[in-house]
Amino acid sequence: MHATDTQNTSVPSEKAVDVGYYSPAKRPPPSLPAGYVLHQVTVQPLSSCPFQVCLLDVGATGELPTCDFHRIRDTTLIIACSSGELAAKTQLTLLDGGVDDVVDADDADLLLLALKRAELVIARQGGLFRKCRDLAIERDNLQSAIDNLPSPIFFKNRAGIYSGCNKAFEAFIGLPASKVNGASVYDVAPAELAKVYEAADEELMQQGGVQIYEADVCYADGERRTVTFHKAVTRDRVSGEVNGLAGSMLDITERKRLEEQLKWAAERDALTEAYNRRRFFELAAAAKERAQKTSASLSILVLDVDHFKLINDRYGHACGDAALNHLVGLLKRELQEPHIFARAGGEEFYCLLEGCDLNEAFEIAERIRKAVETVPHLHDQQLISMRVSIGAATVRDGEKISQTIARLMKRYTAPSRLAEIGFAWPDVPLRCLSACFHYCILSISGILKALGEQFSGRGEIPHRRYRGNPEPASASDKMFEGQQIR
Repeated sequence: MHATDTQNTSVPSEKAVDVGYYSPAKRPPPSLPAGYVLHQVTVQPLSSCPFQVCLLDVGATGELPTCDFHRIRDTTLIIACSSGELAAKTQLTLLDGGVDDVVDADDADLLLLALKRAELVIARQGGLFRKCRDLAIERDNLQSAIDNLPSPIFFKNRAGIYSGCNKAFEAFIGLPASKVNGASVYDVAPAELAKVYEAADEELMQQGGVQIYEADVCYADGERRTVTFHKAVTRDRVSGEVNGLAGSMLDITERKRLEEQLKWAAERDALTEAYNRRRFFELAAAAKERAQKTSASLSILVLDVDHFKLINDRYGHACGDAALNHLVGLLKRELQEPHIFARAGGEEFYCLLEGCDLNEAFEIAERIRKAVETVPHLHDQQLISMRVSIGAATVRDGEKISQTIARLMKRYTAPSRLAEIGFAWPDVPLRCLSACFHYCILSISGILKALGEQFSGRGEIPHRRYRGNPEPASASDKMFEGQQIR
């Protein structure tokens, strides 16, 4: 049953549904149930349709007309209308051909059901469209927000493939978002760095939660920098399963440089760049622990530059500073790992010798002494000879490094060295003479007084030779100075 064009051109009610009709064979349209208004579509071919539902005439054979109706499928629901009932196989062929439904236009009830189904589908599609539109607006707002953030931000799916990023990440990687999306870390980073990122991503997505770590990155210009990665997993709202991750990068290169500078300043002497006193005792404590575990020997050298004040007075403090740097260069050459040294203050240096007993420490000290004497310091085209006095001692069991140095320095004070000039003591296997008077301007009466105290009463070398009645030296201590070794 078909209706005339006049019946289908009446003014629709407010709730009427507009339905399009297209017939390549120019057959009259079917009669629509109440609530639906039919409109002829005359566009050849069917490339556009202003209606959400369109009836497509397929005649009695069910053959799809030659028309480009696929162009309107995204916006229009197409119902194939036949003249009479079609076989099931023919209906399936029409559905496979791209129509959304098949109905016998002569059966008013079936046509009504088809139109109702179309309305439900359209309503459902409208809801989905609105949700997609809202999500698109939310996505665009989020993208605009993260694009204005200075930190690179990125998103990955469960397979570790990039699914989004912000402008800062594009600038970092040197690629537009269109090329970042769908790429893996191996497509945007050097292989050795990509392996680190891939392992960290997989660990995070397996364990869940949040991940923070530092790593090197390679910027688009090839510069290597250090960043802190802040990552968190994303989850499916329905299943709760991990479906990817979101991450950001904080460039900490300058902070790391500042940390290194602060660490250097805290550990090093500003003038010579040798270890300072504090760092020496930290490293020495660790070395002592290692020595205790392996029962290895540990020795200390205390080195002092002879008549250093005369260098400053004669050539100026700039020359004195340069002379100390010259000495540090010699110490670096003579003291290889694991041995260390530090500037204790002024012209005094501490040396820590791991795995060295007293005799080995003495051999090293002798090498240092000879190196200082044979390699003069060149300043303003003048060769300035330098000499050093060195004390050596082994670290005893249960003794702290500071106690070893204090014990050594107790025998290494100026009065003691003055008293030792020209003498070798029987209780010390090998003692090297000190030359304190070379840099201490003493009066004749002071020297005579010191010598008088040394020989008073008996005319022989006393065994008690230190002020304050200190303990006699043992075989674990040795001293020598730059002029003579006995």
